[in-house]
Amino acid sequence: MTKSMHGTDHIITLLNSYLKGEIHPNTHLELRLLFEQYPELQSMLMELENPENLQQELKIYESLFEADAIKAEERVLSTILDRIDVKSTEQQVSWFKKYRLYAAAAACIIGLIGLGTWKMKQDEQAQTVVDPILLAKDLVPGANKARLQLADGTHVDLDGRYSGILMGSEIRYNDGSVAVNTQEDKGQMMVLSTPRGGQYQIAMSDGTKVWLNADTRLRYPNKFIGQTRVVELDGEAYFEVEKMRDKPFVVVTNKEKVEVLGTHFNVYSFPGEQESKVSLLEGKVKVSVPIGKERLLVPGEQALVNGEKLSVQQAAVEESIAWKNNEFTFNDEPLGTALTQIARWYDIDIEIAPSVSKIRLWGSVSRLDNFDKVLKIIKMTDDKIKVQIEGRRVKLMK
Repeated sequence: MTKSMHGTDHIITLLNSYLKGEIHPNTHLELRLLFEQYPELQSMLMELENPENLQQELKIYESLFEADAIKAEERVLSTILDRIDVKSTEQQVSWFKKYRLYAAAAACIIGLIGLGTWKMKQDEQAQTVVDPILLAKDLVPGANKARLQLADGTHVDLDGRYSGILMGSEIRYNDGSVAVNTQEDKGQMMVLSTPRGGQYQIAMSDGTKVWLNADTRLRYPNKFIGQTRVVELDGEAYFEVEKMRDKPFVVVTNKEKVEVLGTHFNVYSFPGEQESKVSLLEGKVKVSVPIGKERLLVPGEQALVNGEKLSVQQAAVEESIAWKNNEFTFNDEPLGTALTQIARWYDIDIEIAPSVSKIRLWGSVSRLDNFDKVLKIIKMTDDKIKVQIEGRRVKLMK
């Protein structure tokens, strides 16, 4: 069917002309195509010439559509009737009554075959004006979620009712209950991983405590042996290392190596991101990169690693561990960078236009709140930012 046929007025005009005998499908291409697309239409027209049949079909029609749709169709019919040039003779008045019946039939049929589309469009328009803040309320924050991979490759989904596990002769939850029954040999490697929208803690065999942020992987031995304590990290974790002078603690990522004796620090190093950060809160750490560069950090300093570049800056390092304290804290941070962290925690996909990604974000909000609270902070930064939310997909633009 040609595009012009999809206009309601045009279809009604075609049907009225057919009812008056002015056109016929054998000689009129558009009408023939219309009947071919809706085979029942021609027979319906013939049946609806009978007033009783028309009344029955109108009842069906009313049961199919809500009041607002019926009113809209009545407006269509009223417009059609207003266009009719009525003369004053009795014969023409009689014809007007019959023509009104035909017009009603046409409007009814259009309703049956086309008003569903109209109503869907109305629903879509209503949906597009829904405040995204309301939709964002359905996007809930992350929670305690993690998976433990044992040395034999077995995977155990850890109980989200607990915040962490304790390594020892047995693997227990932090309330003392048994998490995994295993008799692993010393030095066997395990992997604790969190998904997007997950976090978890671990107290290692030496007493070192580690907090894993969302989408993070920590590889470690069930018991440290040898002269060093080495773990491997992909993602973000906060470490409180138990001090052992004769056994340095080493964190290895795909970008840097962090060596400590006993200290508190945060490592942000995701494989898919160009820059990583090591933030020191207490003690001393040495940060090195594969090409041989190394720097010693003191509390309040942050090492930045970007490719082969290693630099050190003063930083409000408490902000780097805000996530551990269930807070998002943004201090003049590019919106694009901030949203990367937010997307991991809420397990959502965020698309951000280039014109928006460099806007600087200020503010703090609890990570325990739903996404609407975060979105309000973003909108307060720049009220010209437009937001679209479809399921777990969020789009920001101007």
